[in-house]
Amino acid sequence: MQDLLRDTRVRRLLVANTLGSIGSGITIFAVPWLLVHEPDGNAAYRWVTIATTIVLFVISPYYGAWVDRHSRKTALLVSEAWGFAATAAMALLGLALGGFAVWQLMAVYFAGMLYYTLHYPAKFALIQQMFDRSQYQSLTGLLEIQGQTAMMIAGGLGGLLVAHVPLWLILLFDAATYAASFALQSTLPYTATHLAPAAPARPVPADSGAPSSASTPTPAAATASPPVAPPPPPAAASPARGVWTAVGEGWRWLVARPLLALFFTCTLIPFVVVMAGNYLLPIYVAQTLRAGPGWFAAGEIAFALGAIAAGFMLPRLIGRHSAADTLPGTMLVFLAGVLVVLVAPYPLAFLVAGVLLGFGNAGCRVARSSLLMHLVPNHMMGRVGGFYQVLDRVLRTLLVMAMVVIDTRGPVAGYLILTAVVVLALAGALRGRAAVRAAMAAPSTPGAPVPSPA
Repeated sequence: MQDLLRDTRVRRLLVANTLGSIGSGITIFAVPWLLVHEPDGNAAYRWVTIATTIVLFVISPYYGAWVDRHSRKTALLVSEAWGFAATAAMALLGLALGGFAVWQLMAVYFAGMLYYTLHYPAKFALIQQMFDRSQYQSLTGLLEIQGQTAMMIAGGLGGLLVAHVPLWLILLFDAATYAASFALQSTLPYTATHLAPAAPARPVPADSGAPSSASTPTPAAATASPPVAPPPPPAAASPARGVWTAVGEGWRWLVARPLLALFFTCTLIPFVVVMAGNYLLPIYVAQTLRAGPGWFAAGEIAFALGAIAAGFMLPRLIGRHSAADTLPGTMLVFLAGVLVVLVAPYPLAFLVAGVLLGFGNAGCRVARSSLLMHLVPNHMMGRVGGFYQVLDRVLRTLLVMAMVVIDTRGPVAGYLILTAVVVLALAGALRGRAAVRAAMAAPSTPGAPVPSPA
């Protein structure tokens, strides 16, 4: 990591992402807390979460295909510009109207979630393109540390500000962080190599016994590639295709590798559960723990501390045991955190659960991101990523809709559902792990045989 920190590109990315994450984190912390304390706030929060997820479900594949065909730096700057414009506009509207009605809080929440949807796929593709394959594990760990440190700061600031500072002023501060992040990232040196002709990347072989697919390269077409290779044809020369076609291409790439797809899908589940659980958290703190915003903020800080620890430890664990073998362990840690919330509804236990959940979720993200960047060709990243964004939104919507159970049985019933989902995902990850080992071990020479997964 020390070598990476000497790279001025990495330092600029870290500072810019820290600023943007603090701004968006404060917004995502403050708005749900204010919403659940409004009359019928639980229902309003649930429905804005579902509506936001559905809208982003429709947008995500279009955006993933757009990222594949345009400059990733431009896409990243667009996300920061959106964050600044939307947040500043809502702040000024709240100031002009003398406060925030429920619909305004819902609009602010939607704007913040759209920022995440625009920002992270572009950042992921940009990093894969700008840096060498050998740097992926350390870089993803470093970015996880940065992101969670920023969220820890955001949680602390949010808990302090939401009780003492008007929301319009909080939003103006958030808008300023987006503007600063935009200015820093605009200075990054970048060449859109995926828009120029180049040799194709090393294909990832299909699982043994999997059906053939038009998207799977034949042995004759396979060639060795540089560490991070761009796609073969220039995007400008390709006929325009529908974005759902692009998502379909990602789906077909995965269908040709069913056990690999199973593994990537199941290891996505902790993140999906965290996002769905974000709906439960303020309600759980306010109604089950009967605690104030300080405990809510403390839970966010505990979560971030666990994630920071994972960011430091995971690159070493992956180097020693491999990402495929590390992921089930981080999923077990995550499951332990969910179980603590479920069986010990006390403030101090809530903080312990936060550390476990943060470590498990971040550990899964770091290891899974490393595997994706190693196994998915760069020209397919937007398509495969777009497919998983669609799947994420569908699963998240279903989970949040299932949270209607809390209206009659309380937040603990919601956590019982999340526990069952994580258990099933862990079983699926263990089933697909052998395929990942085989894909990582497969030689890159054309036509080389692929070991059959156990």
